[in-house]
Amino acid sequence: MFYKVAADFVIVIHFMWIVFVILGFPVFLCLNLSRWRLIHLTALITTIIMQVTQTICPLTYLEAYLKSKNISNAVYPGSFIIERIEDIIYVEDLITLERITYLTTIFFMVVLLSFWFKPVKLKREEVEK
Repeated sequence: MFYKVAADFVIVIHFMWIVFVILGFPVFLCLNLSRWRLIHLTALITTIIMQVTQTICPLTYLEAYLKSKNISNAVYPGSFIIERIEDIIYVEDLITLERITYLTTIFFMVVLLSFWFKPVKLKREEVEK
């Protein structure tokens, strides 16, 4: 029972890490927390290096170890919430994930650029026509 609870706890921590990496900068920018932004930058760089080198996250190793130690005779060994979190963390179709990432990046770049450029002002005469 201990290993199952520990594995579930590691899954929740893993999910919180992903949320921290994705949403950390805008949240800490709004709250004006410069030290947390530096921690977030370090976490982001670490995550990018792990993705580029195709290194498996240490939390994944820990989770797999804890799950291998769990010997359960339960009819349904999993938890519904943990199963959904695992579906979010471990995406089966990597190409779909990459497409979603690219489209999300393009969307946010368009939004950021829309704040950068000033709208074109039309003359009154052009509007009336």
